[in-house]
Amino acid sequence: MSRFHKFLRCESGAVTVDWVVLTAAAAGMALAATAVVEDGIGSLASRLDAELRSQQVSDSFVTFQSSHFDALYDAGVITEDDAEALFRVANEMTNAEIMSGLEDGIHAMNDGTLTDEEIARLVAMGSVGVQRNIVAAEDVNLITTY
Repeated sequence: MSRFHKFLRCESGAVTVDWVVLTAAAAGMALAATAVVEDGIGSLASRLDAELRSQQVSDSFVTFQSSHFDALYDAGVITEDDAEALFRVANEMTNAEIMSGLEDGIHAMNDGTLTDEEIARLVAMGSVGVQRNIVAAEDVNLITTY
């Protein structure tokens, strides 16, 4: 019986109990605070998403560079008007579409399966990609060589 009385009078674990209670209270307050601001955060996130989706990034710095098509002009593959039309189509593409198109086109060019029209489209995408700074000019040397 004396061990049981000794155990009941011992205070060595009291601090641990205090910390458990305090930690539980802090966690409960954090959950309560989250529940209070959750609707506001959701509303803010949806307004921010709508605002960002409505913004149009200007790419007016991307202009038709006739010199990018000089090798194709010299080879008689394309006229300047056709090159400008291809450039406008490429400029409407997203960066991801341009990167994917360039990758596919370069693989096809290395395989020798690219037609003259496809090379012209590839040059247009390369011209836009270089001006948008999504590809380095030296990585798309097809702009200057044909």
